[in-house]
Amino acid sequence: MPSWARSLQFRLTLGFTLILGGALLSVSAFAYATTERKIDAFSEEISIARAERLDQVVSQSYSKNDNWEGVQNALEQVSRLYDWRIVIEDQAGLIVGDSHSVFTRSPLLSQVFFQRPLLVGGIQRGNFYIETGDVFVAPPGSQSSIIRKLSQDLQRQSEATSDKKTNPQYKTGQISPPPAQTEISAEPQLSELASAFNRSLLWSGLAAAAAGIAMVTYTTRRALAPVHVLSAAASEVARGDLSQRVDANQGSELGNLGIAFNDMAGALEDAESERRRLVADIAHELRSPLTNIQGYLEAIRDGVLEADESTVDTIYSQTNHLSSLVEDLRLLALVEAGNLRLELINADISELVKNAAEAFRPRAVDRSIGLEVTVSVGMPGIRLDPTRIRQVVSNLVDNAITHTPDGGSVVVNVSPTTHAVAAIISVSDTGTGISPDDLPHVFDRFYRVDPSRNRGTGGAGLGLTIVKRLVEAHGGQVEVTSVFGSETTFTVHIPFAGPTTDA
Repeated sequence: MPSWARSLQFRLTLGFTLILGGALLSVSAFAYATTERKIDAFSEEISIARAERLDQVVSQSYSKNDNWEGVQNALEQVSRLYDWRIVIEDQAGLIVGDSHSVFTRSPLLSQVFFQRPLLVGGIQRGNFYIETGDVFVAPPGSQSSIIRKLSQDLQRQSEATSDKKTNPQYKTGQISPPPAQTEISAEPQLSELASAFNRSLLWSGLAAAAAGIAMVTYTTRRALAPVHVLSAAASEVARGDLSQRVDANQGSELGNLGIAFNDMAGALEDAESERRRLVADIAHELRSPLTNIQGYLEAIRDGVLEADESTVDTIYSQTNHLSSLVEDLRLLALVEAGNLRLELINADISELVKNAAEAFRPRAVDRSIGLEVTVSVGMPGIRLDPTRIRQVVSNLVDNAITHTPDGGSVVVNVSPTTHAVAAIISVSDTGTGISPDDLPHVFDRFYRVDPSRNRGTGGAGLGLTIVKRLVEAHGGQVEVTSVFGSETTFTVHIPFAGPTTDA
């Protein structure tokens, strides 16, 4: 099947065409049947009227002459007008008039014709036998010539009637007046009328069908134009052009589809940008320690440096840095993929947070930073993974100390919520704060407020991302508020019931 035959526009056009064709056929069939019934009824009325006129013509001719003389001429005239074959049979059963044959006075086979009594002055003088249809040929002559002849006869009859009053020859009977004629008007053939009507109905139906198909084609093309645009844009997106967007107005189904496509394309473009940035950041973070290790090893090999304890410690530190970065990346990948398995137990979160924060006291003392840890007594146990929660607290406290100048303070607090449905862990510092532009991005991977990318001041940019993912894995959430230049507070909510499902 060709591709155009499978298109939605072709199917819609075909469907509407079939519906339109069915409607036109139904209307045409109804009109045709109704017209045929009306024509049949009208034809019957015309036949009756013609028969009555025939009675009048023959009756006047017979009454004028008091015999059958002159009837043959009247029959031939009526036959030419009506395409009838008319035969008159007298009461003795002899043919006294035949519009289509020579007068022979031979008996008539009456079963071939339609029989009608011939009445003159209310007395039956014989019978008409009338045959209509296409099985015979009318006598020579045309309707127009017969009409003219009848008009002339009618005019002569009128003149003779007026002359009869003054001409003594009419009175004495020396001159006989012409046979009385009755005016008969020509009538159109109903078969021609029916044929003309059917032809008009056919051409009207064809014109309406053509116009309907054109309108359906135009309408479907206009209606499906957004679909074609979406299809073309989707093809470009599939080929890697994620900047494709379509014009869409909310409210219609296709408009909502266009908006959804734009949102999808935007999300894909953001994801692709994030992927490229992630690859670049990972390469940068891995290159720094690898370059340092390579440089020390080359220096030792070339004899520039001796492999003493100081050199080995430096290489070991860079190796730990590299190992920690790889572990952070592995952990982040597991959490984001939903493959990190939590070892859930009922634990005392107050004690857990206190131990994790106290591990950073020596570092805080070295920089004269006050570290204050306050916990609420009697808090219920929480179903959590102690290792991961300890990692969350450690990352937050480490981040707070790193960004707090010497002589500042860091406060760690653990308390229940108002309705005791979750524990709140807050870590506040009096550091440099976070600008409003950077605040929405602090949980993004490899995002650091310090653009210098110095791990000593900004780390690898994965700590807060890991914090957010681990808290969410426990069914909680993390928030950050900051006053640029003065303080920052991270707040973690961990529900007492723990995660809804074991990761």
